[in-house]
Amino acid sequence: MKEMEKDDDAWLQDAEVQTRIEKERGRWVVSLVFIDTKNPSRILINEIADYRSKSLAEIHARNMQLTAAKDVRGTQKVKKDDYDINNN
Repeated sequence: MKEMEKDDDAWLQDAEVQTRIEKERGRWVVSLVFIDTKNPSRILINEIADYRSKSLAEIHARNMQLTAAKDVRGTQKVKKDDYDINNN
C-alpha cells in the first residue's frame, strides 16, 4: 500500500507550485496549489495556515511557495495553452 502511495505522489516532484490567499471567517488562509506540469488538470490544494492580516499571509505564502518549488532543475511551470479555456 505504501508503494502505491509513493507512485501516486511522484508527480508532485514535477509540479508547479502556486499560492492562494482567501479571507475566511476574518482570517487570511494560505494554501499551496500543486499543478502537474505533464497533466495540468491534475491539481492538489493543500491548506497551510491562516494569518490575521493579508500582508502577513502574502509574506508567508511567498516564502512557502519558494521553499516548496525548490528544484535543482529550476522552477517548473505549466503552459497556459495546456488549458482549454473559452472566454465566451
